[in-house]
Amino acid sequence: MKSKIIIFVLIFLFGIFLRVMFLPQNSLTFGYDQARDAYVTKEIISGDLKVLGPPSSTPGLYHGVLYYYFLVPPYLVSDNPVVAAYWLAIFNSLGIFVVSVIAYFMTKKWGAAILTGFFYAVSFEATQYATWLSNPTIAIVTVPVFYLGLWLWINKKHKYAPALAAVALGFSVQAEVFLLYHTLPLLIWLWVAREKINKKEVFQFIVCGLLSVSTMILTEIKFGFRGFWGLTSLANAEGSLKMAKSFGDYLILFLNQIGRVFAYWTYPGNIGYGAFFVFTILIMSLVYWRKSKNTRTISWEPFLATWLLAHLSVVSVGGTSTPFLMVGIGPAVTVLMGIFLRKQWETGKRVGVGIFVILIAITNISMILRENKNGATIFSIQKDMVLAKELAAIDYTYSEGGGNFAINSVTSPLWINSVWSYLYNWYGVDKYGFLPVWIGRDQVGRLGNNLPSEVKSDVSFLILEPSAGIPSKFISDTISYEDSRSVLLEEKSFGDIVVQKRKLNNE
Repeated sequence: MKSKIIIFVLIFLFGIFLRVMFLPQNSLTFGYDQARDAYVTKEIISGDLKVLGPPSSTPGLYHGVLYYYFLVPPYLVSDNPVVAAYWLAIFNSLGIFVVSVIAYFMTKKWGAAILTGFFYAVSFEATQYATWLSNPTIAIVTVPVFYLGLWLWINKKHKYAPALAAVALGFSVQAEVFLLYHTLPLLIWLWVAREKINKKEVFQFIVCGLLSVSTMILTEIKFGFRGFWGLTSLANAEGSLKMAKSFGDYLILFLNQIGRVFAYWTYPGNIGYGAFFVFTILIMSLVYWRKSKNTRTISWEPFLATWLLAHLSVVSVGGTSTPFLMVGIGPAVTVLMGIFLRKQWETGKRVGVGIFVILIAITNISMILRENKNGATIFSIQKDMVLAKELAAIDYTYSEGGGNFAINSVTSPLWINSVWSYLYNWYGVDKYGFLPVWIGRDQVGRLGNNLPSEVKSDVSFLILEPSAGIPSKFISDTISYEDSRSVLLEEKSFGDIVVQKRKLNNE
């Protein structure tokens, strides 16, 4: 047993290393959402407690507030978002133990548990979630905990399993409200195991579940159930019926979405091969199960299938730009692979299993080395909103601006300067001792409306964020406006972040 503990500790440490290896170089995506969450968390730390979480893409619908409180410990230590990323990376790595425990309880095989934990540790997508400072990230751990609780409930009859499943599901919904779709596998398995389920267990689940989402319930009551109506609006066709997707479109969308997840956890170097590999293993496992004599028992094969394919029920909600709707699906891939390859090992196919394990490890680590130095490339729309490049741009303004200077910015979302305000207040003041003057659009009511407005210098800088998500018209209009009040002296690029040094016409 001691040797197994050592193996899991080594896998855990290796997993942490893969997740934080680029953080010392500030390779961290830091856009508007990250600045907003940092500001709200700092308000909580100052005593302004919150019950309203981050907004979703559906008007009136909000995620839970749990994520803000999750960020309190690191931001209590430091305003540096990299510290928060380390905190999140360690939490993410705990998923290694969760998926390993699931694999062990399903098979009673330590080999399956070790393989599962290793696959989670080296997974490219898992490492992307690990330092992505956004509310869905905590569900990479809470969703597997939910399925662990559900498995223990319907199989082992553990007395605390209903509470574990309920709290984990509630926390998952707090992280990403659309993860409510995991209630469908829950209902399926409670129905299958209905003869084993008693009223006391159901009551325990309901009470713990309601408590875990109590802040979301309070928010709905306070704001007149706007979130509920937002959810119901998703069930109706929006826009022109002529442009509405057909059934086949949604099927293709689902296969493309879930195929990417399957690949990012197995063979990210080739999306097609990775998706085909996992689909093949899943189908083979289900075929073997059907041919076995235990089809009447609750078995790991159909259980994992409902977990892996759970997103099918909400495929119409998001598109390729919302991969985080499938957060928590990837860990099921590691369990499936760990169990399947352990079975192949038992049948004597040890060389093939060894080759697969090495190939998966090399492919994922290669992708980690290539992509993670650029931040959360899977999820970010503005790819170069990376802390290292942002801080380099800020250093440039201080070095060229002298003792005092002004700034304006073109941002996504448009005209909201929260990112740069946060970075100047944390990094700029700490390193250079003063804040620049803001000469852009009014920031009243915006998070980060704390830059001085009295111009004491004729030097200004226009910061142009990466153009993805910003209509080109507004970029050209802002440059034209700056041309009307200043003269362009120099332009410098930091990746896709462009900074223009200007001289104001103070006449």
